[in-house]
Amino acid sequence: MQPPGPVTDITAFRHVKDPLLHQFLDYYLTLRQGDRVPRRSQVSPMDFPRLLSNIFLYECDTTAQDFHLRLAGSQVAEMLQTMKAGTKMSDVFPPDVFPIVLQRYRRVCTDLAVMHNIGKVFHLMGGTGMGERIVMPLLDNAGVPSFIIGATVYMLPKDEIHVPPGREPQVVTYTPL
Repeated sequence: MQPPGPVTDITAFRHVKDPLLHQFLDYYLTLRQGDRVPRRSQVSPMDFPRLLSNIFLYECDTTAQDFHLRLAGSQVAEMLQTMKAGTKMSDVFPPDVFPIVLQRYRRVCTDLAVMHNIGKVFHLMGGTGMGERIVMPLLDNAGVPSFIIGATVYMLPKDEIHVPPGREPQVVTYTPL
């Protein structure tokens, strides 16, 4: 059993705005049971039915320097029509966007951190709507951080999300576990 990292409870995520994402984070943190990161086998999508359409799950393929999609909720799949189970991340995102997304998601696994982004979460792909996303690492059965699970909530463009002047159209943060 690994000692818990700096994050011990939900208070480290006050910057997360959406109540469903807060519930998802709380669920995730509860699964840790003294470890820094829960195992993939501990997660059941049926434990968060109200967020199921917003969930995605990827498995890391370190050999190919890619991720394979294992689960995409209906809203996620609607936003990215290329998201189908088994699809490589490099086939989901355009070639100019894939390296950025790959770097962000790999950091979640390598640093054992929760990624949060808020603002124009699809601006790299030309999207204009506002949203909020969290991405968290999961261990495989051998205890290796080989999966990421995340959720994106989509808000109408009229919803106000404060992005500081001079910043990208979205704010991305990493909170170590």
